[in-house]
Parts: sequence; C-alpha cells; structure tokens
Amino acid sequence: MSYHVLKIAKIAAIYAGTIMGAGFASGQELTQFFVVYGSMGLVGLLFTIILFAWLGITILKISYTIKATSYHQLLYYACGEKIGTVLDCIITLSLFGVLTVMLAGNGTLFRDTLHLPYGLGIGIMTLILLLTTLWGINGIATANLIITPLLAAITSFVAMYSLSYHDWNFTMLHISSATINISTSHWLLSSLLYLSYNLVMSATLLVPLGARTPEPSIRISGSIIGSLLLLLLAGLIILVVMIHYPLSPEYEIPMLHIAGSQHIVHHAAYIFTFAAAMYTTGLACLYGCTTKLTAVTGLSKTAALLIVITFSVLFSYIGFTSLVSIVFTLFGYVTLWFTLRLLYLSFFPK
Repeated sequence: MSYHVLKIAKIAAIYAGTIMGAGFASGQELTQFFVVYGSMGLVGLLFTIILFAWLGITILKISYTIKATSYHQLLYYACGEKIGTVLDCIITLSLFGVLTVMLAGNGTLFRDTLHLPYGLGIGIMTLILLLTTLWGINGIATANLIITPLLAAITSFVAMYSLSYHDWNFTMLHISSATINISTSHWLLSSLLYLSYNLVMSATLLVPLGARTPEPSIRISGSIIGSLLLLLLAGLIILVVMIHYPLSPEYEIPMLHIAGSQHIVHHAAYIFTFAAAMYTTGLACLYGCTTKLTAVTGLSKTAALLIVITFSVLFSYIGFTSLVSIVFTLFGYVTLWFTLRLLYLSFFPK
C-alpha cells in the first residue's frame, strides 16, 4: 500500500471509526436523532454527512496550518481564548461522558446478550482501551484501520440481509415519535447536534493527524471517503430500524436484536461489531481526556490515563440507553458553537 493510499485510509478509518460508536452501531443513536423524524430524518442524515465531509477537511487543514497537537488548540483557534476555555472544560467532561457510554454499552452487551456479568464487560473493554491508548496516536490509527473495515462489512451485510426479505414502501417513512425518546423538536436541530458532538470526538484524533498531513489531496480524500462510509452505514441502519418499527425502538440495542432474528452467525458477528464500535469511539474519548488532563496537571500520561478510566468505570453503571439520550444531546448543544465557528472559518479563514 502506497504512502498516499495509507494516509487517506487512516484518516477515513479514524473519522468513520470514531463516529461509529455504541450508539451508532446499535441503532439507538440513529433512532433518537434521525429515525424519529421519518422522511425528514433521511434529509437530516444527508445534510449531516455533507457537513461532516466539509468540516472534516476544515479541521485537517487548520490543524496543519497551526501545527496543533491537541483538539483544544483547534478549539481556542476557532472560538477564541475566553469562549474556548469554557468550552474546553465542558467538552472534556462531555468526552468523559461518551467514554462512560462506551463502557456501559459493553456492560449491557455482556449482561443482556452473553448473559455474563455487567462488570466483566466493562472490565474487558477498560483493559483493551488502556493498552491501545498507551500505544499512542499511531497505535490508535492502526487499530482503526483494522477495525473500521470489519465494522462496515458486517453492518452492511446484516442490514442488506434484512432489507432483502422485507417489503419496502414509503409508508414506513411515517414514524410516530410516541414510542421513541425524541432528542429535539426539529429534525434540523437534531442533525446539527449529532454533527456537533461527533465532530469534537473525531477532532481528538483528526487534529494530530492533520498536523502531520501537508498534502491537501490526502486531507480532502480522507474526509470525503470517511463521510461516504458513514452515509452508507447510517442509511442502511436507519432503513432497517424503520422497517422493524415500532418494535425496534423498544430494544436497547435494536440492530443486535435484528441480527439475532436472522441467524446465529449474524448475531455473533454483530456482537463483535457492537463491541468493536464502542472500542473505536472509546479510544478517541480516552485519548482526548488523557491529553487534556496531562496538559493541565502535568501528570504523566499513564497516571492521567488511569485517573480518567477509573472515574469512567464508576459512572458507567448508570445504564446505556439513559446515557445515550442524556450525554449525547447535551454534548451536541455544548459543541454547537464550535461547529458554527468551524463552518464560518471554512469560508472566511483567518
């Protein structure tokens, strides 16, 4: 694999892999932010993906221009010192919250699907995240490069298999929000919130990669390919959840239930997919929290890592669905200003 292709693949894999977390792969997150709005939810998804591609390029470009080593440098550049400082503190807490969601998701997977202790699922994910994060940004990039294609392949197969034996008609786009935990009152706001918190999560890894990528063609290609991969997978998951409505929203992990109704092999494969998706997003959040804590306190990377993961484990016992609804929506509101500033800077650079 050539240097250019490898760099493009790393950027695309990190971008898509970070966003494909527990909420995404389970169908729970996409249900709350898109499915509930029916046909307009699909419009919202397309709108979100276009901005993902555009703003991903912007993040990579600015990161290279200012030689940023951490997401908070990009944050200060985009929002200014005063607002950036406030947002930085809140975003760090939000990243911590999403990390907690990933651990809770693996606990739920072990308890409800494998019939093993909730704490065992949390413990195994914690250990794997710790070992990979100690490897540094290159190790995280390599992990995403391996895991993300597997996630895409398994998710696509399960979704297309489901679509193949169901009749499709446009009445399925008329979704009632009565049985779904709706995040906001309008599809456009919901799309912007989804975009905002995912941009910040991906920025924790895109920023150091962008700083090392001088070639505009690589930055552009990586962002676009990663966004198109997200469009394909999110579109398939949303359509499958709509087909199985109104039963699908009743499950904490709708896609896992759907895979289980197909074949035992599909079910086993999707268990791996769900766990791997939590792993890739957990990496971004743990890395972001650790680098920030290290910068603020002067602690060693290992000490900061242990502190972050210990508190995250403690909070992970709140439960998966409750955390997805609360943490992701609040995270979206907090990071909305950062998204708008990035959009402005993409047209009017400093």
